[in-house]
Amino acid sequence: MELSYLLLQFLLVLFLMLLSAELLSRGVEDLERVMGQGLAGGVILGTLTALPETLIVLVAVLEHKGGIALGSAVGGNVVLFTLGLGLVAIAYHLKWGESLTMKGDYKRELLVMTLASIILVVSLALGDLNPLFSAVLFSIYVYYVASRIRRGTRGKINVKSVMEVLVGGGIVIVLSPYFVNLISDMATYSGISQTWISLALTPVVAELEEGMSALRIALRYPAGGSTAVVSYFGSKIQNATFLLGLVGLDFVDVRGPFLLLALISNLIGIAIVRDGKLTFAEGLILSVLYFVMLYVAFIFQFFSI
Repeated sequence: MELSYLLLQFLLVLFLMLLSAELLSRGVEDLERVMGQGLAGGVILGTLTALPETLIVLVAVLEHKGGIALGSAVGGNVVLFTLGLGLVAIAYHLKWGESLTMKGDYKRELLVMTLASIILVVSLALGDLNPLFSAVLFSIYVYYVASRIRRGTRGKINVKSVMEVLVGGGIVIVLSPYFVNLISDMATYSGISQTWISLALTPVVAELEEGMSALRIALRYPAGGSTAVVSYFGSKIQNATFLLGLVGLDFVDVRGPFLLLALISNLIGIAIVRDGKLTFAEGLILSVLYFVMLYVAFIFQFFSI
């Protein structure tokens, strides 16, 4: 009965997050024409769609639940740089009959993600995330946002879009503390580590609005595929810098498969997009790879690297 009750709560959270996803995706749909791909997709859409993970990680850190914070922070990168990019590539090819080709300026995202990945390598070598790493990661994130704002354009923002974003974000704010406790309860009941449950379940809920908005943009017009990918990178830059920086404030031990999987997924995302194209075959491989990585994390969740 207890497990059934937890699952019912999870389904309710799932429904409400879907509602939030729809509101957020509609609210930011027109921003690209006003602000350009980098600012609209990478910063605005990326930040909004990373809001669930941000709040979940923040609540977990404040409650000193480092395992949940780490799993939630890296889970988004694992799922979106594998399954997320994979599904966008497949859907784009089916819709437009060709490989997804990147447009505009996306090199900044690749550079920042590379810098963040270097920090992850050092953290893995030392076996922990601490406030010193946090300071460096926060600095990288500030650099990224500032550079995109400088290159952004200005225009009139629709009031309705702002209201949709505020309502959608409000739903996430209310649900985040509840979701952290739900993950903790499911871990206690099942005997599975909180970090793995966070890695597996947080993306399911937290990435709904990101996946939905990215697919909608990619299928709406040919150049939308590039904006969808940039929004993924913008969101995951926040995960790999700001969110892991928050985790580091709680002195979290990272000697396990989770941060390593995040690093691998970052490198995969960089390698796949570096040539400016995302093919149907690459999409299939990335989609399968996500489940392989999730399985590996489950098998080795009690081992150190």
